[in-house]
Amino acid sequence: MIEKLINKAISYLGAKEPTGDDQFIRYYNSIAGTSFSMTVAWCAIFVTSIARMIGISTDLIPTFASCDLGKKWFTDKGRYEKSKAYGGTYVPKRGDVVFYSGKYKQNDSTHVGYVVSVSGGSLKAIEGNKSDAVGYRNLSLANVYIIGYGRVADFVGGSSSSGSSGSSSKSPMTTVSAFQEWLNANFGEQIKACKLCGNALLKVDGSYGAKTQAGAVIAFQVTCNSSFGCKLIVDGDFGSKSKAYGNKALVKKGSKGTFVYIVEGVLASFGFYSGEFDGVAGNGVDAGIRAFQTKYGLTVDGENGANSYYKELNLKG
Repeated sequence: MIEKLINKAISYLGAKEPTGDDQFIRYYNSIAGTSFSMTVAWCAIFVTSIARMIGISTDLIPTFASCDLGKKWFTDKGRYEKSKAYGGTYVPKRGDVVFYSGKYKQNDSTHVGYVVSVSGGSLKAIEGNKSDAVGYRNLSLANVYIIGYGRVADFVGGSSSSGSSGSSSKSPMTTVSAFQEWLNANFGEQIKACKLCGNALLKVDGSYGAKTQAGAVIAFQVTCNSSFGCKLIVDGDFGSKSKAYGNKALVKKGSKGTFVYIVEGVLASFGFYSGEFDGVAGNGVDAGIRAFQTKYGLTVDGENGANSYYKELNLKG
């Protein structure tokens, strides 16, 4: 779980303002019922979003947009440790939440991130809203900017670390929920503009219907436009023009990235995939593609290209 947490955070390395942060703010608004503007400070929102995206429960990492509230939560749970600069002896671990203060005060946390590694008396962290982007920070453990840590790593593996959705689950139903959350977080503006999606974000209910399918098509169309410079109309309808880019968007064993997320989500929705929702095509994705191709009379080659996409993204759930 810790590896999934940190790898998910690293996957967004370089995302930056003015629009790269919007995906986290929109995602946070969708899960917390808030209405933050796209200009809100987003370091705590980033920490929360990464945890929820991979299925870590709120018993392990809370949902918080305020650094002070996050620090208070860990303190109330008895899981906050002061840093070395403030008399603490705890050595942070990969996956812990690190709290900072620009005013160098325990009662005024102004920034937050995740511990990536600790070596030779120094800490490497990954943070949202670091110079307006997702980036790394390297500091001495004794630096006064670090005020403390929310312990996460020591609690993973117990009942508190089990999530209700995302890559920690192996069931197709919860994979669909994770897929819906991912679509909303990454393609929310286009989904809200689409009539086939009801001009609203997808309902995260684990049920693959016409709206979720349209959201999957939108993800395909938007990614094709950005990756290949094509000019597909982003309408949620997978027709011949979208199909024409299916081979460029090929997913096979060893593939990584957005198109893999789409294939994982759709295959899981039809019961052909029950592995990790992680954007990495391993043996499970390969087997799922082949099983889908076999059932629907397609060439069984493990390559999710134009014909497989066309069938997947037009098949009724």
